[in-house]
Amino acid sequence: MISTVICGHFQITIFFGKTAIGSIASLIDGIPQSCDQDGDMITSMNWFLSLSDRWNTLPVVVLLHRDRNPFGALLLHGTKFGSVPIGTFRAGYLCGRGGVVGKTGAYSTIIEYGTEALIKSKFAHTVIVTSMLQDNERPVSLDEGVRTSFSRNWQFHETRSRLPLTGGMDGLLSRFSQKMRKNFRYYKKRAEIDIGCVFHPSLSSTQAISAVEQLQGVSVRSVKLKSALQRQRAIADQPGSFSMGLIDKSGDWVSYLSGWRQRKTCVVEWQLNHEDGNNASISMAMRHFFLEHEIANGMEEVIFLAGTTPIWSRVCEPQLCSEYLATPDGFMGSVVRGIYGFLHPNGKVSQLTRKHRVLLKSKYLSVFVVLCGINIVVGARVCSCVL
Repeated sequence: MISTVICGHFQITIFFGKTAIGSIASLIDGIPQSCDQDGDMITSMNWFLSLSDRWNTLPVVVLLHRDRNPFGALLLHGTKFGSVPIGTFRAGYLCGRGGVVGKTGAYSTIIEYGTEALIKSKFAHTVIVTSMLQDNERPVSLDEGVRTSFSRNWQFHETRSRLPLTGGMDGLLSRFSQKMRKNFRYYKKRAEIDIGCVFHPSLSSTQAISAVEQLQGVSVRSVKLKSALQRQRAIADQPGSFSMGLIDKSGDWVSYLSGWRQRKTCVVEWQLNHEDGNNASISMAMRHFFLEHEIANGMEEVIFLAGTTPIWSRVCEPQLCSEYLATPDGFMGSVVRGIYGFLHPNGKVSQLTRKHRVLLKSKYLSVFVVLCGINIVVGARVCSCVL
């Protein structure tokens, strides 16, 4: 299904479902080329549509045109109950990547107007977009005179998912604390000597499937085998894909890591580890083998697409991440947010709503304090004049 909406000075077309999106896939994939972002596979249509298959979501692309030229696009996933969309849409990984296509400086414009069009289409009541923003960028307001029927707010936080590799192994180790440097070396040596691990930097398709089959049930975040193999196939279909692993002296897989390389960037999408009491440090050992290999092959940075553990996030570069929440205004908005708060008190909508209320209270309190201060100063001057 395709819907067209005029919003401000943009002509916006909304494509619902894989068939409609397939008709403009090459156009969307061409936008990064005009923005000097060619080669970013995180926003490629093949990857985006593969995620909708894995997550059982309704894929939606909101395409913005200005003066008949593509300006940008939102890549959203609609939550479904069974096979029926329920009006909630999300864009972007938690690290802020993968939800917006276009010039980085125009992300907030694309988000604001794209969301406005989606809600005008009557197919959405709640939209969440997570994106990376430049430090000097500020969210835009919709054109004067545009009456919106929804409540929207921006919230910002620091995210750490990008690990620079410039400077080689010495440069990488300089980012670590003394304790982490010690553990980094120790756990690799322990994996080699005590467990008898052998590092395989490039797995065949058969090896990758075998590793996933062995590890998906014993890793911390185990999933159904069908879903795990579907994820492995989606990564393998990406241009520049890779998979690597550690095998112990018994011939069993103890760690698996996969993703893809784009130019000088290595994107890590997935890591599985055999997390029992004896192999609790295997994840650190695998990271050592992996990073050593990528540095030797000239990679300049690693992106942990699905996030990483606190110990690794501390050595990653801080970047500004925005979270944009749009819900209905007035009574209907209160009902929607109330339902989310009851059914999913720890969900993203509930979290962002609570943060927004705290920010509003702080803002009103600040205004109240300023007004009180002004009244005190004015009253003091009046008293001095009278005396």
